[in-house]
Order: sequence, then C-alpha cells, then structure tokens
Amino acid sequence: EIRQERMTEGGGLAEEKALRYEAEEETATASWNITEEEAIPAEQTPEQIEKLLDQIEETGEEKETAEDAETIVEEHGETNGSDEMLPDPEASIPEKQYTGRSSEVSDQSDGPSDNKNRTDSNTPADAREETSGSSQAGWRHEHASFSPEPEETASSAGEPENSEQDRESTGTVEGRPEAPRKRETGAAPGSKKGSVPFNVMMLASDKQKEKAPQGYQFPNMSLLDVPPAQKQDDQAWIHEQRELLDVTLENFNVKANVVHVTQGPSVTRFEVHPEPGVKVNKITNLSDDIKLSLSAKDIRIEAPIPGKNTIGIEVPNLHSKMVYLREMIRSSEFRTNPSPLTAALGLDISGKPVVADLKKMPHGLIAGATGSGKSVCINTILVSLLFKSAPRDVKLLLIDPKMVELAPYNKIPHLVSPVITDAKAATAALKWVVEEMERRYELFAHSGVREIERFNEKVREQNMGEKLPYLVVVIDELADLMMVAPNEVEESICRIAQKARACGIHLLIATQRPSVDVITGLIKANIPTRIAFSVSSAVDSRTIIDMAGAEKLLGKGDMLFLENGSGKPVRLQGNFVSDREIDRVVSHVRRQQEPNYLFEQEQLVRQNPAGFDQDELFLEACEFAVEQNSASTSSLQRRFRIGYNRAARLIDMMEREGMISEAKGSKPREVLITKADLEQLIESSSLFG
Repeated sequence: EIRQERMTEGGGLAEEKALRYEAEEETATASWNITEEEAIPAEQTPEQIEKLLDQIEETGEEKETAEDAETIVEEHGETNGSDEMLPDPEASIPEKQYTGRSSEVSDQSDGPSDNKNRTDSNTPADAREETSGSSQAGWRHEHASFSPEPEETASSAGEPENSEQDRESTGTVEGRPEAPRKRETGAAPGSKKGSVPFNVMMLASDKQKEKAPQGYQFPNMSLLDVPPAQKQDDQAWIHEQRELLDVTLENFNVKANVVHVTQGPSVTRFEVHPEPGVKVNKITNLSDDIKLSLSAKDIRIEAPIPGKNTIGIEVPNLHSKMVYLREMIRSSEFRTNPSPLTAALGLDISGKPVVADLKKMPHGLIAGATGSGKSVCINTILVSLLFKSAPRDVKLLLIDPKMVELAPYNKIPHLVSPVITDAKAATAALKWVVEEMERRYELFAHSGVREIERFNEKVREQNMGEKLPYLVVVIDELADLMMVAPNEVEESICRIAQKARACGIHLLIATQRPSVDVITGLIKANIPTRIAFSVSSAVDSRTIIDMAGAEKLLGKGDMLFLENGSGKPVRLQGNFVSDREIDRVVSHVRRQQEPNYLFEQEQLVRQNPAGFDQDELFLEACEFAVEQNSASTSSLQRRFRIGYNRAARLIDMMEREGMISEAKGSKPREVLITKADLEQLIESSSLFG
C-alpha cells in the first residue's frame, strides 16, 4: 500500500514510463539483464522505497539535461551502435515487474550467492551510491565525457569497468535493441562479469568514423548506353569472297589457298597459306588485282601474320559493327586489370577486347585525318580512366587548343587545372610538368627509390606523408602548339618522354596533321606507342608508325595499334562513346568531389605571355639592339658569343614582341622602339623576368 501511494503521489515520470512500457511488459521482463546485485527484493522498508523513487526522479532530470550532449550514458541503459539509447530497466518498468523479477532471481539463486544478493539489495541507497562512485572513478578518468551513474551496483575499484565482449553482445532486431547476453548469477565477487557496466555509449571517435564521408565511388556501368542488337549474317558473302579469292590466286598461277576466315567488327581476314616454294611478294604484288576481283573498297595485306605461317588479306565487311564502350568496360580484360591507368581501345579482328596500360606504353602518339575517330579515341581513354581510377591515384592535365573536344571534362576532381585552351598557357603548362618531373626525382633520390610504385609503398609502410599520384598529360592538337612555339614545345615533350616514365608521368599526344614538322624525329623517337587512324597517304602512315598501311584504313574508328616493343601493328575497331554518355559519367564524378586545382590558365598566361622561354640574354639583346638601332643574328652572335640557334631565337622573340621589323633579306632589321619604350615594357611585362 505504501508503495502504491508513493507511486501515485510523485510518480508522474514513473507513471508515464509505466504506461509506455506496459504493452512491452512481457518482452521487457524477459530481456533485461538483471544480476543478483541489481535485483530488488519483494520486501522493502518505506525508507528504501522513498529512496528508490527519488532516484527515479533524479534519473528523469539527468535524461532531460543530457539530451543535447554529444555522448549520453543512461543508467543501466544499452547502446545498439547508434546515438539511440536503450531505456533504463529499473527506472521505467512498472512496480509489478520489479516484484516479478525479484522473485525470479530469488528462485534461481541459492546458498551464499542468494544471501549476498539480499544483503546488497537491502543496503541503503546512500551507501550504494557512495560505493558506486568509488568504483566509477577509474572510468571517469579515462572517459571524461561519460556522466557518473548513481545507481550502479557495488564493484571493486581496481577491476576494469568495460569489456569488448559484453559491448559487442548487443544488436538490433526489427528496429528494437536486442537483449544483451544474460550474465551468470552467483558470479564470483572478483570476476569481470559481475562488474562490467553495460551502459557504455559509443565514443566520440566512433561517431566521427560513423559520420565520415564515404570514399570515392566509381561510375556505374549503367551510365553507359546498352548496345543494341547487331546481327552479322554474312556467311553467304564470306563463302562467295573465299571462292573468288581462290580463283584469283589460281588465275595468276599462285599456288596458295584460303585456309581460315576470321570476321571482325569492320573487316574480315582471309588467311592464305602458300605452298612450298611460293614467295610472299607474289601475293602482296597482287593487291590491286585481288581488290578488283573481290569488288572491295580497299584491302590490306599482312604478310605474314605474326606467329602464323599464313598471309592475311583483310577485306571490308558489307556491314560494319559498332563497338560500344560498355562492352569494353564489362569485359574481363578491363575489369581484372589492376592498374589504375587501364584504357579500353577496342576489338581486334577476332573480336577480342584490347586494353592498354599507360604504365607500359608509357607515352602514346595518336594521329589521323579529320573524322577518322581520333578525338573519339581520346574520349574513350579518358572515360576508361574515370571508371578505373580515383582522384587520389590519377591526375589529369588536359590541353585542348580546339577548345571544344575536352571541355566536358572541366571541374572533375582528377584535374590539376581547368582544361587549357590557350597555346601560350599550354607551353607554360608543359614546363610545369618538366619541373614536377624534376621535383619527383629529387624525392626519389632522398628516399632511395627508383620509381613511383616503390616510393608509394615506402610512404605507406613508413607513414612518410602523402603518396604521389600518376599524372597523365593529354594534348589534343599538337600541330597548333608547334605553330606557336615549336622549339619550346618540342624540348618539353622530349624531356618528359625521355625521363618521366619512372616518376609516373605519361603523355598522350594527338594530331590530325602527321607531318614531319609536327611529329619531329625527336618526338617520334621518344614515344614508342602509336595509334594510326585513316590518313591520306603512305607517307603520313610512315610518319606515324614507320610503315605503310594506315592509308588503307576505313575510318570511323578503324585503327592500327603499334604497342611498345611490338614489331607490327594490330588492327582494331575503336570504341564509340557518345556525348551523352560522357556527360553522365562526368556528372557522376563531379558529384563525388570538388576539384582542387593547382593553377589556373590565367596564371600560366601571365607567367609566360608570349609562350617563349625567358632567355636570360633577352633583356641585354633588346638593349643592345636599341643602342645599335639595328638587329641581326650575326651581330648578336659576335656581341654575346652565342650560337646561331640561340641568336636567331632572340631575334624571333624581338620580332614577335614588335620591337624590330621583319627580315629584309641580308640587311639588318630596323628597331621600332626607343629606349624609353623598352623601359616601359620592362616595368609592365613579366617577359623580362
């Protein structure tokens, strides 16, 4: 009666909690983990009941105060791994549940353990609070963010207060906390199980891990278009072409016959096996006659096929099959390649996917006429890199003088700068790449490593700092840069191509004018991997791949891929990626991270306004020309004791800046500025350093 009266008078909070958990009475009775020390006997004095109700009210006040705290520990509560706390069993379960649980524990415990339980339970609440405070001293010292627990049962002060095994024993079932494992009754006084608190909230560090942003998410294959069904029912045509080819060889008294036929996406290869004593050139010299008899647009003869004793005659298909990038991305050759620099190129004649690792290339030259598929190839390589690499692993420097081909890749997190469209800024950007290469080699020298992979491994092992990402430099139109500053561009490209492989810097250069003044001998000698698209003449083909054959390609992605270390090129049908697919992939990548540019295009233009090297003699040469009121290459050679090339470059720089007139045959050039004009130029321009 006294208990009921006290619950009615001041038990507003307890009554609310009793109503809240009345529907879950049976579940709560079975789930709460109550030890002998926490059990409440059925018989208590009025003073003990009053103390108990005061503690319940204090518990409610503490809960209201700690609602906005970062970490909350409720009395006898549990955590399910999130910020939500489990309810306090003693403070919230109605009175009849206390009695029921008390009798349940009493029935389960005998002997000394039962006597100990009743002794501890009948201890006044003040004494229990005092004992609990001493046992919690060590815990509060280690975890200052946790509030003390006044209703904690007595435990030894020297024993550990937490156990990972007990903390991991809780879980969730259908959104409700699962009952923790029941601790054994009658545990020894010094045992861990009897003293470990189960009301431990997650630490602040755990919260930070839980709220930390997820890592970079690679684009999904669903962003690419599903290829439509494409049927190639050309068996009758293939059989007809095979018979015509046999008849043609027989008509020209060439003892050879077709032994195998392979149909690819765009061409079909007929493998011809010559009989002993038949020279290979007897078949290759019949190229025009075979094309006439087969009524083909063009044919290409590969004599012999590498690794085989046959000669390949490639004839265009009646209907070409388009190769979609999605097919390449889902292929095992692309997915199983561990390199972040894996690029999908296309399908060979047998229909096998061909991928290239930029680390093995290590630099590539792409050339072809307008409309041959050169720009599409660059886009497929870039999209492949986005599917394979994260911004922390690969960085891109895109140079696009045409201003439109690489513009969709702006603002992706892989870029070290916005897409560079100014030819002068591009020249300065290539110089920055050279400086970055030298900086990386200095790091390697200090670390005692030879290449970027070993350096990054050492960084991870010794926690030395941040690892170095790969840097891929893409130049979409080399011819435009060579027109602005040929010497500087060629020098930078050659230095990068010669030394940058080991430090993780790779070049991809594309041009639609494969002439010797664009693709010079130095550039071609240092770039071993080449991709040739359709060109107009055999001379252009030799400029790209050192052999004829590219002039007989069909266009629309038909290419010859000359890999590093390979003696003969492989014919591929390149991938196709649409502008909408590029936009979807780029939009996904932009949502992952914000770009972190190292420099802007305007900064490069200010540093190198004319696109020239800042020759240390340029200022002195200008002053000398103004004093003499004339300028010539020979006079600069005599005055500064320099070679012809450097003197001619200084003259060209002065002419481009408008300081001297154009050449007038063998006569010296006129000086168009005064000494005052020169001083004003020096103050207003960074050209003079």
